[in-house]
Amino acid sequence: MSRPALRTSVHVVRAMMPAYRWQYETLRWVGLGLVVVGVVLSVLGTGIVGVLAVVPVLGGGALFTVSSVRWWKLAVDTARAIRAQDDLRTRPLAAHPTVSVAAVSSARRIALVLSATLSVLALVVGIGGQGLPAPVPAQSTAARSAVVDEPTPTPTPTVAATRGARGFPVPPFAVEGGAVRIGQVEDEDAWWALCGAAMGDSDCLAWGVVAAVECDLEVTVSFADTETGPIARTEERSVRVRPGTPAFIASVGAESWSSIDAAGCRPRPEIDDHVATWFPTLDHEAQPEGCWDLGCVGFDVIPGRDCARADVQFAVYDGYGATGNPHDLVIPVELHEDVPLTVWAGGVESFEGDAVLTRISCPAEPDAHRAGVTASAATAR
Repeated sequence: MSRPALRTSVHVVRAMMPAYRWQYETLRWVGLGLVVVGVVLSVLGTGIVGVLAVVPVLGGGALFTVSSVRWWKLAVDTARAIRAQDDLRTRPLAAHPTVSVAAVSSARRIALVLSATLSVLALVVGIGGQGLPAPVPAQSTAARSAVVDEPTPTPTPTVAATRGARGFPVPPFAVEGGAVRIGQVEDEDAWWALCGAAMGDSDCLAWGVVAAVECDLEVTVSFADTETGPIARTEERSVRVRPGTPAFIASVGAESWSSIDAAGCRPRPEIDDHVATWFPTLDHEAQPEGCWDLGCVGFDVIPGRDCARADVQFAVYDGYGATGNPHDLVIPVELHEDVPLTVWAGGVESFEGDAVLTRISCPAEPDAHRAGVTASAATAR
Protein backbone atom coordinates (compact mmCIF):
# COMPACT_ATOMS: atom_id res chain seq x y z
CA MET A 1 0.00 0.00 0.00
CA SER A 2 1.30 3.50 -0.85
CA ARG A 3 2.14 6.07 1.83
CA PRO A 4 -0.93 8.27 1.06
CA ALA A 5 -3.17 5.22 1.34
CA LEU A 6 -1.47 4.20 4.60
CA ARG A 7 -1.98 7.68 6.05
CA THR A 8 -5.62 7.58 4.96
CA SER A 9 -6.16 4.22 6.65
CA VAL A 10 -4.62 5.42 9.93
CA HIS A 11 -6.59 8.69 9.78
CA VAL A 12 -9.88 6.92 9.20
CA VAL A 13 -9.16 4.39 11.95
CA ARG A 14 -8.29 7.13 14.44
CA ALA A 15 -11.52 8.97 13.66
CA MET A 16 -13.57 5.79 14.18
CA MET A 17 -11.81 4.67 17.38
CA PRO A 18 -13.77 4.77 20.67
CA ALA A 19 -13.66 7.98 22.69
CA TYR A 20 -11.45 6.50 25.41
CA ARG A 21 -8.52 6.53 22.94
CA TRP A 22 -7.88 10.05 24.34
CA GLN A 23 -6.77 8.48 27.59
CA TYR A 24 -3.98 6.59 25.85
CA GLU A 25 -2.96 9.66 23.81
CA THR A 26 -2.84 11.83 26.93
CA LEU A 27 -0.77 9.21 28.78
CA ARG A 28 1.66 9.06 25.86
CA TRP A 29 2.25 12.83 26.04
CA VAL A 30 2.63 12.69 29.83
CA GLY A 31 5.16 9.86 29.53
CA LEU A 32 7.10 11.71 26.84
CA GLY A 33 7.18 14.84 28.99
CA LEU A 34 8.54 12.89 31.97
CA VAL A 35 11.24 11.41 29.76
CA VAL A 36 12.33 14.86 28.56
CA VAL A 37 12.35 16.33 32.09
CA GLY A 38 14.31 13.37 33.45
CA VAL A 39 16.93 13.52 30.69
CA VAL A 40 17.44 17.27 31.22
CA LEU A 41 17.81 16.86 35.00
CA SER A 42 20.18 13.92 34.66
CA VAL A 43 22.45 15.88 32.31
CA LEU A 44 22.32 19.27 34.07
CA GLY A 45 21.79 18.12 37.67
CA THR A 46 24.49 17.04 40.08
CA GLY A 47 24.64 14.75 43.08
CA ILE A 48 21.30 13.42 44.33
CA VAL A 49 19.42 15.43 41.69
CA GLY A 50 21.21 13.60 38.87
CA VAL A 51 20.59 10.23 40.50
CA LEU A 52 16.89 10.80 41.13
CA ALA A 53 16.44 12.11 37.57
CA VAL A 54 16.54 8.49 36.35
CA VAL A 55 13.16 7.89 38.05
CA PRO A 56 11.10 10.13 35.69
CA VAL A 57 13.09 8.78 32.72
CA LEU A 58 12.25 5.20 33.67
CA GLY A 59 8.64 5.91 34.65
CA GLY A 60 7.99 8.16 31.66
CA GLY A 61 9.50 5.66 29.25
CA ALA A 62 7.35 2.83 30.63
CA LEU A 63 4.21 5.00 30.51
CA PHE A 64 4.96 6.12 26.95
CA THR A 65 5.61 2.56 25.72
CA VAL A 66 2.61 0.91 27.44
CA SER A 67 0.15 3.61 26.35
CA SER A 68 1.49 3.32 22.78
CA VAL A 69 0.93 -0.45 22.85
CA ARG A 70 -2.63 0.02 24.12
CA TRP A 71 -3.42 2.72 21.52
CA TRP A 72 -2.18 0.71 18.57
CA LYS A 73 -3.98 -2.43 19.75
CA LEU A 74 -7.19 -0.43 19.81
CA ALA A 75 -6.35 0.94 16.34
CA VAL A 76 -5.91 -2.54 14.84
CA ASP A 77 -9.14 -3.78 16.46
CA THR A 78 -10.99 -0.75 15.06
CA ALA A 79 -9.52 -1.33 11.58
CA ARG A 80 -10.76 -4.94 11.65
CA ALA A 81 -14.23 -3.83 12.72
CA ILE A 82 -14.38 -1.24 9.93
CA ARG A 83 -13.24 -3.76 7.38
CA ALA A 84 -15.84 -6.30 8.54
CA GLN A 85 -18.57 -3.68 8.18
CA ASP A 86 -17.34 -2.75 4.70
CA ASP A 87 -17.53 -6.37 3.60
CA LEU A 88 -21.22 -6.46 4.59
CA ARG A 89 -22.13 -3.22 2.82
CA THR A 90 -24.19 -3.38 -0.36
CA ARG A 91 -23.20 0.11 -1.46
CA PRO A 92 -20.06 0.52 -3.59
CA LEU A 93 -16.85 0.55 -1.60
CA ALA A 94 -15.75 3.67 -3.49
CA ALA A 95 -18.23 5.65 -1.43
CA HIS A 96 -16.27 4.79 1.74
CA PRO A 97 -12.51 5.20 2.31
CA THR A 98 -10.64 1.95 2.03
CA VAL A 99 -9.08 0.70 5.30
CA SER A 100 -6.29 -1.88 5.17
CA VAL A 101 -5.92 -3.94 8.34
CA ALA A 102 -2.50 -5.12 7.17
CA ALA A 103 -1.33 -1.53 6.71
CA VAL A 104 -2.49 -0.50 10.19
CA SER A 105 -0.80 -3.59 11.68
CA SER A 106 2.43 -2.71 9.88
CA ALA A 107 2.24 0.86 11.16
CA ARG A 108 1.71 -0.50 14.68
CA ARG A 109 4.89 -2.59 14.52
CA ILE A 110 6.95 0.36 13.32
CA ALA A 111 5.49 2.73 15.93
CA LEU A 112 6.05 0.31 18.82
CA VAL A 113 9.65 -0.37 17.80
CA LEU A 114 10.31 3.38 17.65
CA SER A 115 8.65 4.06 21.02
CA ALA A 116 10.58 1.25 22.72
CA THR A 117 13.85 2.44 21.13
CA LEU A 118 13.18 6.00 22.31
CA SER A 119 12.54 4.83 25.86
CA VAL A 120 15.72 2.74 25.96
CA LEU A 121 17.86 5.57 24.52
CA ALA A 122 16.40 8.02 27.03
CA LEU A 123 17.25 5.64 29.88
CA VAL A 124 20.82 5.22 28.59
CA VAL A 125 21.26 9.00 28.31
CA GLY A 126 19.73 9.50 31.77
CA ILE A 127 22.11 7.01 33.39
CA GLY A 128 25.13 8.25 31.45
CA GLY A 129 24.30 11.89 32.18
CA GLN A 130 25.11 11.40 35.88
CA GLY A 131 28.80 11.11 35.01
CA LEU A 132 28.88 14.37 33.06
CA PRO A 133 30.21 17.47 34.83
CA ALA A 134 27.61 20.14 35.45
CA PRO A 135 28.05 23.00 32.96
CA VAL A 136 29.40 26.17 34.54
CA PRO A 137 29.81 29.62 33.05
CA ALA A 138 33.30 30.48 31.86
CA GLN A 139 32.94 33.87 33.51
CA SER A 140 30.70 34.68 36.44
CA THR A 141 28.03 37.38 36.48
CA ALA A 142 29.82 39.16 39.31
CA ALA A 143 33.10 39.17 37.37
CA ARG A 144 31.37 40.47 34.23
CA SER A 145 29.76 43.29 36.21
CA ALA A 146 33.10 44.11 37.84
CA VAL A 147 35.07 44.26 34.57
CA VAL A 148 33.64 46.10 31.56
CA ASP A 149 34.71 45.70 27.93
CA GLU A 150 36.72 48.93 27.71
CA PRO A 151 39.25 49.02 30.57
CA THR A 152 40.60 52.32 31.86
CA PRO A 153 44.36 52.17 32.50
CA THR A 154 44.41 54.42 35.57
CA PRO A 155 41.53 54.09 38.03
CA THR A 156 40.45 56.88 40.34
CA PRO A 157 39.69 56.46 44.06
CA THR A 158 36.15 55.50 44.96
CA VAL A 159 34.00 54.93 47.99
CA ALA A 160 34.65 51.52 49.54
CA ALA A 161 31.61 49.37 50.24
CA THR A 162 30.45 49.71 53.84
CA ARG A 163 29.47 46.55 55.63
CA GLY A 164 26.14 45.26 54.30
CA ALA A 165 25.92 47.94 51.60
CA ARG A 166 26.39 47.73 47.85
CA GLY A 167 29.83 48.54 46.50
CA PHE A 168 30.47 51.44 44.13
CA PRO A 169 32.44 50.58 40.99
CA VAL A 170 35.73 52.09 39.95
CA PRO A 171 37.03 52.13 36.37
CA PRO A 172 38.62 48.72 35.72
CA PHE A 173 42.36 48.14 35.73
CA ALA A 174 43.99 46.17 32.90
CA VAL A 175 47.45 44.56 32.76
CA GLU A 176 49.34 42.13 30.55
CA GLY A 177 48.02 43.77 27.40
CA GLY A 178 44.43 43.40 28.59
CA ALA A 179 44.82 39.67 29.34
CA VAL A 180 44.10 40.37 33.03
CA ARG A 181 41.38 42.82 34.07
CA ILE A 182 40.38 43.93 37.54
CA GLY A 183 37.27 45.75 38.65
CA GLN A 184 35.34 46.42 41.80
CA VAL A 185 32.41 44.08 42.53
CA GLU A 186 29.12 45.95 42.28
CA ASP A 187 26.50 43.32 43.02
CA GLU A 188 25.38 43.31 46.66
CA ASP A 189 24.80 39.54 46.88
CA ALA A 190 28.21 38.84 45.33
CA TRP A 191 29.87 41.34 47.68
CA TRP A 192 28.22 39.68 50.68
CA ALA A 193 29.33 36.22 49.54
CA LEU A 194 32.93 37.43 49.26
CA CYS A 195 33.14 39.70 52.30
CA GLY A 196 30.58 38.35 54.74
CA ALA A 197 32.95 35.90 56.43
CA ALA A 198 36.15 37.94 56.07
CA MET A 199 35.46 41.47 57.27
CA GLY A 200 34.88 40.91 61.01
CA ASP A 201 34.31 44.32 62.63
CA SER A 202 35.84 46.24 59.71
CA ASP A 203 34.54 47.27 56.32
CA CYS A 204 35.31 45.33 53.17
CA LEU A 205 35.88 45.94 49.49
CA ALA A 206 35.79 43.16 46.89
CA TRP A 207 37.69 43.15 43.61
CA GLY A 208 36.98 40.78 40.71
CA VAL A 209 39.72 39.48 38.40
CA VAL A 210 39.18 37.99 34.93
CA ALA A 211 42.27 36.46 33.34
CA ALA A 212 43.02 34.96 29.94
CA VAL A 213 46.42 33.71 31.16
CA GLU A 214 47.61 31.77 34.19
CA CYS A 215 49.96 33.71 36.43
CA ASP A 216 50.79 34.92 39.93
CA LEU A 217 49.14 38.33 40.01
CA GLU A 218 50.37 40.99 42.42
CA VAL A 219 48.02 43.90 43.10
CA THR A 220 48.74 47.13 44.97
CA VAL A 221 45.65 48.59 46.64
CA SER A 222 45.77 52.05 48.24
CA PHE A 223 43.44 53.29 50.98
CA ALA A 224 42.57 56.82 52.07
CA ASP A 225 40.23 58.41 54.57
CA THR A 226 38.87 60.92 52.04
CA GLU A 227 38.60 60.98 48.27
CA THR A 228 41.33 63.60 47.80
CA GLY A 229 43.26 62.97 51.01
CA PRO A 230 46.70 61.37 51.36
CA ILE A 231 47.14 57.62 51.10
CA ALA A 232 46.83 56.14 54.58
CA ARG A 233 48.21 52.71 53.71
CA THR A 234 48.73 50.28 50.86
CA GLU A 235 48.27 46.55 50.49
CA GLU A 236 50.37 44.24 48.35
CA ARG A 237 48.00 41.41 47.46
CA SER A 238 48.87 38.14 45.74
CA VAL A 239 46.47 35.87 43.87
CA ARG A 240 47.05 32.99 41.49
CA VAL A 241 44.74 33.51 38.50
CA ARG A 242 43.77 31.08 35.73
CA PRO A 243 41.71 31.31 32.53
CA GLY A 244 38.01 30.56 32.81
CA THR A 245 37.87 30.85 36.60
CA PRO A 246 37.05 34.26 38.12
CA ALA A 247 39.08 35.30 41.14
CA PHE A 248 37.98 37.70 43.87
CA ILE A 249 40.12 39.65 46.31
CA ALA A 250 38.58 40.84 49.57
CA SER A 251 40.24 43.90 51.12
CA VAL A 252 39.40 44.61 54.75
CA GLY A 253 39.98 47.95 56.48
CA ALA A 254 38.51 51.01 58.18
CA GLU A 255 39.24 53.54 55.41
CA SER A 256 36.40 54.94 53.27
CA TRP A 257 38.23 55.24 49.94
CA SER A 258 40.28 52.80 47.91
CA SER A 259 41.78 52.26 44.46
CA ILE A 260 44.16 49.97 42.59
CA ASP A 261 47.51 51.63 41.98
CA ALA A 262 49.42 48.83 40.27
CA ALA A 263 49.04 45.24 39.16
CA GLY A 264 51.07 42.76 37.18
CA CYS A 265 51.89 39.13 36.60
CA ARG A 266 55.14 38.01 38.19
CA PRO A 267 56.97 34.99 36.73
CA ARG A 268 58.86 34.67 40.04
CA PRO A 269 56.72 36.38 42.67
CA GLU A 270 58.50 37.55 45.79
CA ILE A 271 56.24 35.64 48.13
CA ASP A 272 56.58 32.80 50.59
CA ASP A 273 53.82 30.24 49.96
CA HIS A 274 55.09 27.85 52.64
CA VAL A 275 54.34 30.20 55.48
CA ALA A 276 51.81 27.93 57.21
CA THR A 277 50.16 24.53 57.30
CA TRP A 278 46.41 23.93 57.49
CA PHE A 279 43.71 21.30 57.80
CA PRO A 280 39.85 21.37 57.91
CA THR A 281 38.51 22.69 61.20
CA LEU A 282 36.44 20.61 63.59
CA ASP A 283 35.15 23.66 65.49
CA HIS A 284 32.21 24.60 63.27
CA GLU A 285 30.54 26.55 66.08
CA ALA A 286 33.35 29.14 65.90
CA GLN A 287 32.34 30.39 62.46
CA PRO A 288 31.63 34.11 61.99
CA GLU A 289 28.10 35.40 62.31
CA GLY A 290 27.75 35.91 58.56
CA CYS A 291 28.34 32.21 57.96
CA TRP A 292 24.91 31.31 59.30
CA ASP A 293 23.42 32.89 56.16
CA LEU A 294 26.30 32.35 53.74
CA GLY A 295 27.42 28.87 54.60
CA CYS A 296 31.15 28.59 55.24
CA VAL A 297 33.97 26.07 55.14
CA GLY A 298 36.68 26.59 57.76
CA PHE A 299 40.35 25.61 58.02
CA ASP A 300 42.65 25.65 61.05
CA VAL A 301 45.97 27.32 60.19
CA ILE A 302 49.29 26.92 62.02
CA PRO A 303 51.66 29.75 60.95
CA GLY A 304 55.34 28.96 60.50
CA ARG A 305 56.35 32.62 60.91
CA ASP A 306 54.92 36.07 61.57
CA CYS A 307 53.20 37.83 58.69
CA ALA A 308 51.41 41.14 59.15
CA ARG A 309 49.23 40.52 56.11
CA ALA A 310 49.07 37.11 54.47
CA ASP A 311 46.82 36.11 51.58
CA VAL A 312 44.67 33.00 52.02
CA GLN A 313 43.34 31.66 48.72
CA PHE A 314 40.37 29.29 48.46
CA ALA A 315 38.89 27.42 45.51
CA VAL A 316 35.14 27.74 46.09
CA TYR A 317 32.79 25.30 44.37
CA ASP A 318 29.55 27.22 44.71
CA GLY A 319 28.01 30.08 42.74
CA TYR A 320 26.39 31.98 45.63
CA GLY A 321 25.73 35.60 44.59
CA ALA A 322 26.43 34.76 40.91
CA THR A 323 30.16 34.60 41.64
CA GLY A 324 30.62 31.58 39.39
CA ASN A 325 31.14 27.91 40.19
CA PRO A 326 34.02 27.44 40.70
CA HIS A 327 35.71 30.70 41.66
CA ASP A 328 38.78 31.67 43.67
CA LEU A 329 38.55 33.79 46.81
CA VAL A 330 41.48 35.56 48.48
CA ILE A 331 41.14 37.03 51.98
CA PRO A 332 43.73 38.81 54.18
CA VAL A 333 44.80 37.48 57.59
CA GLU A 334 47.46 38.33 60.16
CA LEU A 335 49.75 35.46 61.16
CA HIS A 336 51.78 34.99 64.32
CA GLU A 337 54.29 32.17 64.49
CA ASP A 338 52.89 28.99 66.09
CA VAL A 339 49.63 30.76 67.04
CA PRO A 340 46.77 28.79 65.47
CA LEU A 341 43.82 30.56 63.87
CA THR A 342 40.82 29.57 61.80
CA VAL A 343 40.02 31.04 58.37
CA TRP A 344 36.67 30.77 56.61
CA ALA A 345 35.56 30.66 52.98
CA GLY A 346 32.06 32.11 52.69
CA GLY A 347 29.34 31.70 50.10
CA VAL A 348 29.13 27.89 50.28
CA GLU A 349 25.45 27.64 51.18
CA SER A 350 24.17 25.09 48.65
CA PHE A 351 23.85 21.34 49.29
CA GLU A 352 26.62 20.66 46.77
CA GLY A 353 28.83 23.55 47.89
CA ASP A 354 32.42 23.06 49.00
CA ALA A 355 35.67 24.98 49.37
CA VAL A 356 39.33 24.02 49.45
CA LEU A 357 42.19 26.07 50.85
CA THR A 358 44.79 26.08 48.06
CA ARG A 359 47.49 28.53 49.20
CA ILE A 360 48.63 30.82 52.01
CA SER A 361 51.23 33.35 50.88
CA CYS A 362 53.17 36.15 52.52
CA PRO A 363 55.69 38.68 51.17
CA ALA A 364 59.07 36.98 51.20
CA GLU A 365 61.49 37.93 53.94
CA PRO A 366 64.49 39.99 52.74
CA ASP A 367 67.70 38.01 52.39
CA ALA A 368 69.43 40.12 55.04
CA HIS A 369 66.66 39.44 57.53
CA ARG A 370 66.79 35.74 56.77
CA ALA A 371 70.56 35.71 57.31
CA GLY A 372 70.14 37.51 60.65
CA VAL A 373 67.54 35.01 61.80
CA THR A 374 69.79 32.11 60.79
CA ALA A 375 72.82 33.62 62.59
CA SER A 376 70.76 34.24 65.75
CA ALA A 377 69.56 30.66 65.75
CA ALA A 378 73.12 29.36 65.35
CA THR A 379 74.38 31.56 68.22
CA ALA A 380 71.58 30.33 70.45
CA ARG A 381 72.63 26.73 69.83
